Amino acid sequence: MKTLRIVFCILSCLSLGLSIALGVAFGLLWFLILALLAAVFAALMLLAKRKSDPAPPAKPDFMNSDEQNAAIRSQNRSDDGTP
Repeated sequence: MKTLRIVFCILSCLSLGLSIALGVAFGLLWFLILALLAAVFAALMLLAKRKSDPAPPAKPDFMNSDEQNAAIRSQNRSDDGTP
C-alpha cells in the first residue's frame, strides 16, 4: 500500500505541474481539467493511507462506565496476548 501512496503522490504532483504549463499554453479549460485530475490523485493517495493505517487501540476513559472500561481493558489484554 505504501507504493500505491507514493505512485498517487507522484501522479498528483505531475498532474498539477502539467496543469499549470498547459493552462498557460492552451487556456483555462485545460488547467481546470488537469487540476481536477491532480485533486483526484491526491484524494486517492489519502484514501490509500487511511486504508493501510490500523485504528489505534481503544483506551479506558473517565467518561465511560466501569463496565465499559473493564471491557476495553480485557480487549486490550487479549489483543496483546497477556492474561
